[in-house]
Amino acid sequence: MKNLHIVGNWKMSLNKEDSIALANNIKSISKKEYLNIEVAPTSLYIDSIVKILKESDVNVISQNFDYKTLGSYTGGVCLDQLKEMGVTKTILGHSERRSKFNESDEQVNNKLETVLNSDLDVIFCFDSYEQIPFELIKNNLQDNDNLKLTLAYEPTWAIGTGETASIDHIEEIHTKVKNTLIDHSLENIPILYGGSVNPSNSKDILSSGNVDGVLVGGASTKIDQLLGIVNSI
Repeated sequence: MKNLHIVGNWKMSLNKEDSIALANNIKSISKKEYLNIEVAPTSLYIDSIVKILKESDVNVISQNFDYKTLGSYTGGVCLDQLKEMGVTKTILGHSERRSKFNESDEQVNNKLETVLNSDLDVIFCFDSYEQIPFELIKNNLQDNDNLKLTLAYEPTWAIGTGETASIDHIEEIHTKVKNTLIDHSLENIPILYGGSVNPSNSKDILSSGNVDGVLVGGASTKIDQLLGIVNSI
């Protein structure tokens, strides 16, 4: 069976008490040989969640980062600070960062170049084929043997709406991206799907040929739904 990835993006949905309770519930999830599970709490609670999940099979990642290094950047969180807390991967370019925080493609691509040349790995989110900077990736990624880069297709209209893209649509986009990656000799970059993923649709999504995992929002903040997705595989 191919390797699969389940990434839970908690967004800003949980307070500290609920985040800690959820982490304590998921730390007992047994990792399947072919399954990688990651969760992204709000940056304020990363340190606490890392400590809870340190001995578990669930990894803690970041939802976002600022591309500047340590310095006078009020409110920022840089890669070095995330690394100090035990984070080894970050999400980048989520549709909510682009639409609600006005992060442009140029800004996101600058951050992608920064993280590809850092010690951290990255999940790059896109909502259309045209949004992927293939040349930038090729020029800054020597190989992807250690999963330095993961791509995540998340159609904007499916984020937090309860609407999920059809399997045919997901397969069409993922296949187009995969073929271009092959053309650039980067065929081992995983491609995830994100957009109203839940236990009812996760099995069909994860069974698609060019889908290597799911980026889960609301369902990842509820232990029963997260377990439902894990057990659907």
